[in-house]
Formats: sequence, structure tokens, C-alpha cells
Amino acid sequence: MSDLPAAQRHALEAWASQAIDAGWLASNATDALSTTTTASPGLLFDSSDRPLVAGLFGGTGVGKSTLMNRIAGEAIARASVERPTSRDITVYVHRSQSVDRLPNAFPMERMRTALHNNDRYRHVLFIDMPDFDSVESANRDLVDLWLPHLDVVMYVVSPDRYRDDQGWRLLLQHAQEHAWLFVMNHWDRGDPVQLEDFRQQLAAAGLSEPMIFRSDSSRVASPEADATEDDFEALRTTLEQLADQSIVNSLNELGILARLKSLKSASDPWLESLGNDESIKELQTRWQSHWQQSTRNLADTLATKAQQLAEHYAEQEGSWLSRWRKQPESKTSLPNGPLVDAALLARLDNVLADFLNQQSQNSALPLSALKQSVAEPYARARRDFAMTVDDAVNRSLALPGSAWQRRLHSGLGVLCLLLPLSAMGWIAWRVVNGFAAGGTDPTAYLGSNFAVNGSLLLALAWAIPAFVQRKLKPSRAKAAYRGVGLGLNEALLQTSTAINAGLNRLAEQSQRLRQQYEELWLSLSPTETADIPEAVRRMLASEISSPAQRSLDVRANTHSSTESAPLS
Repeated sequence: MSDLPAAQRHALEAWASQAIDAGWLASNATDALSTTTTASPGLLFDSSDRPLVAGLFGGTGVGKSTLMNRIAGEAIARASVERPTSRDITVYVHRSQSVDRLPNAFPMERMRTALHNNDRYRHVLFIDMPDFDSVESANRDLVDLWLPHLDVVMYVVSPDRYRDDQGWRLLLQHAQEHAWLFVMNHWDRGDPVQLEDFRQQLAAAGLSEPMIFRSDSSRVASPEADATEDDFEALRTTLEQLADQSIVNSLNELGILARLKSLKSASDPWLESLGNDESIKELQTRWQSHWQQSTRNLADTLATKAQQLAEHYAEQEGSWLSRWRKQPESKTSLPNGPLVDAALLARLDNVLADFLNQQSQNSALPLSALKQSVAEPYARARRDFAMTVDDAVNRSLALPGSAWQRRLHSGLGVLCLLLPLSAMGWIAWRVVNGFAAGGTDPTAYLGSNFAVNGSLLLALAWAIPAFVQRKLKPSRAKAAYRGVGLGLNEALLQTSTAINAGLNRLAEQSQRLRQQYEELWLSLSPTETADIPEAVRRMLASEISSPAQRSLDVRANTHSSTESAPLS
């Protein structure tokens, strides 16, 4: 037995749960799997050596019960199980067989079992299904419940009911999950033209060489009658051949393969929302362009406050004359409000939101995945934005001007001290020297001219470097204005880098999810179908050219338990 499809479905649901949490898939993405079935005939039995499970299907009045009685050689469809209507199912099974694992959802009150000792059908379990074209929805529900557990569908029609479309809808939905045998019942009322027309319909449905058996229902009452051609013995022989264990195993594997194909067909569209490496790389390029264009004039938002800050420090420094007179500054308080306010941050939010919305529409990437990938890094950058600008202003104020300007200003400060000291030393030397020489030479005494010239020398020795130093002093006003610009550029760069990091995370997440999905299918080994007899191949539907049935690169193998199935 094998519950590989169920294990694969569980793995797909676990994978989809990760993708949903990351925003790649909608919350109802796994609903696509609800249209697939993972049940198989092997799940009804505890032993791998199980019988062939064949179900009789057909519309009202085609004679399924009559055909079942003819197969059994007794009126089991009416007498043995007391089945007055076609609303229940009849299970015709050898006494040595046991159906051990009926699903809990099966309505046991609608199941009737007829045991037999016919060794010819020791390895075949027949299920006579209710009329699925009945107005009773319960009949159709019962058919849907049992259908996945069949190896062979024996589709019964009659010459006047073979074109009913409800049966064809069932056939097209489940064509590749079973082997198919077709019985044209009541052939005593049929015509070869009808048989050929039925064959063409089956070919259009995907069965290029369908196996159709004619059954003359009048022979149930008169087995020796020879009114018409009849293929009933060929039908019984075919059923016996299909009951061979190797063919049962092959049919089981083919059924599993069809179920896996159905699962993959339902889940493959999930990959479309993951995008690809190239589209996400383009996303990063488009982000840089969008960010540069959108923030190009963002400095204008801080221009007014930067100017106010510069004016504050300009007034605080004062002019050279005001400082010489020691006049107090007219303003000492900083501009009101923070440099980076809520309006600026809201503008950044809008820039990012506009980009994400545009890319969600243009690249078909899920908006929720885009938002989740950039939410955390952007939140950190947004939180630090104001601090980055303030720190840049403080650094600029701490080191106003350029390096050479600061060194020159410092050197002029030294000259403001050394030159006056040198002038004072020279004046003192002349005074002492003149006083010493005045004892012998009265003309050596210094006059008023020396006093004036000495004073001028002393004044110029201090004033010239002091004036030049003042003029070359780095401006804190300019430093404040420059700091705002540098801080804004640094904060914008950090924000852009943070978004890029989020987009890198988006690419890694997309690649990881895609790789995990592919590994779910690559871990399945191929099924060997080369040994299936040609007669059995004729019972299998070919690939139907539609998106829901496209060829998939998967194969099924039988597993004894879900432990070896690929789980995420």
C-alpha cells in the first residue's frame, strides 16, 4: 500500500504555510489542493497482496445491476443484499478477502456486502455504485467518496444512454487515475453505428484505443441464447488478467502517479508569485532609480531649518566689533522643534509605499511579501534617521571649517601671543639699553617718538595676526548648515541601504522557497511501467492537452509508510 500522495499533500501544505507566513501566497492558497484527491485503492487494505478493486458506474437504467448479477452468476444485486433501489453500493467480494481500512467518512449504512466462494473472482473486489446521474445529491457524494479507491472503472452504458454528458464529465475529471473498461449493455438493442460513435467519443476523451465489451442482457435469463454477438466472456477473462498481482501493483502506481500529477498541477501556479532572480535584481535597480529621483529635492524640506540653525550660530559668534566691545548676543536659543520632524518621515514613508505599490503591479510580486521583506530594515533606518542628522550636525560643529583652515587658525593664535611678546621684548631691551647709556650720553635717552613707535609696534604685532585669525576662523554657522546637508545625505544613504538589504532578503527567500518546492518533487523516484501488458495500456487514458492535465516531470513509487515520503 502507499499513502505517498497524502504525505506529498501534507508536505505541500507545510511549504505553502511558510510561503503564506512570508507573504508570498494568499491565505487561501491551499484551497487549490482541495480539488485533488490523495486516496488510492491500496489504502483500503493492510496487506500489499490485495485484490483488484473494480467499480461499476453508469447512469440510471443502463443495467449495472443486471451486469453485476451476470458477472456473479447469481442475483446478488437484488436477492443477496436485498437492495430495492439504486441508492446504495453493493460490494461483491470473496470470503478470503477483507476490506480493513475503510475511511471514517464512509457511510456504512449505505454499504451492502455480498460474500462469495467463486475462485474465479478470488482476487477481484467488485463495487456496484449507485446511479450517479440521479437527482439525489447523496448518490453523487457516495460516488465521489469511492471513486479514488478504484483500480478499474467499468463504465456501463446502453445504446440509448451512451451520450449522457454527466458520465463524460466524470471521465474527463478522473481519466488518468484509473484503468477503464467500457460495457455497452443491452446490446440486443444496439447497433454497430452506435458502438463506433461511442468509440470516437472515448478517443476524443483521451482513450485512443478503448476496450469496449458488448453485453446482451437478455442472456441473464437465457444464458444459452444466441440472439446477438456478445463479449461477456472476453470481459470476464480481462478482469481475471487484471487481477494478477503485478498488474494490480502497476495500476496502483499509475494511480498514485496520476494523483501526484494532480497535486503538482494544483500547486505549480504557486511558483509564479515567487518571481525569479532576474526580476528581483531588476527590482533593486529600479529601487535605486526611484529613490534618487524621489529624494532629489528632499533637502529643500530641511533648508529653512538649516538656515535658522546657521543664523543662530552666526548671531552667537557675533561680529569682531561686537566681540571687542563684549556686547551680548541677541539670541542664544536654538531653533524651535527637531530638525527631522514627522512630516519629513511621512514623506519617506510615501516614497517607499509608492515604490512597493508600483512594483507589485509591474512585476507581479506579492505586495505583502515586498512589505514584509523591507519592513524590519526600514523601521530601523527610520528610527535612526533623526539621530543620524543630529549626530552629523554635532560632528560638523565640533570641527568647523576644513582641516587646513583649523590649522591656520590655530597657528595665527600662536602668533597673536608670540608677536606681541617679541615686540614687548624688543621695546624692553631698547628701554634698558637707553637707560644704561644715558649715564654717559644724555642723548641716549628715549624720547616720545620711541614711545609712540613702540606702542604702534606692540599694537600692530597683536592686531595684524588677531585680525587675520578672526577672518580665517572656521564659521560655526557654515558648519551647522553643512552638518544638516551631510546628515541628510548620510541618513538617506542608510535608508536606501536598508531597503536594499530587505530586497536581498526577498531574493534569498524566493530562491529558498523555490528550491524547497523543487526538492519535494525531485525526491520521488521513477515508476517502471514498461512491463504493463499492451491490453492494459489500452485501458489507460493518454495525456489530455489542457493546463490542468499538462505533462509533469514526476513519477510515483510505492512506500510502505509516510516515514519515507518527502516532508518539509
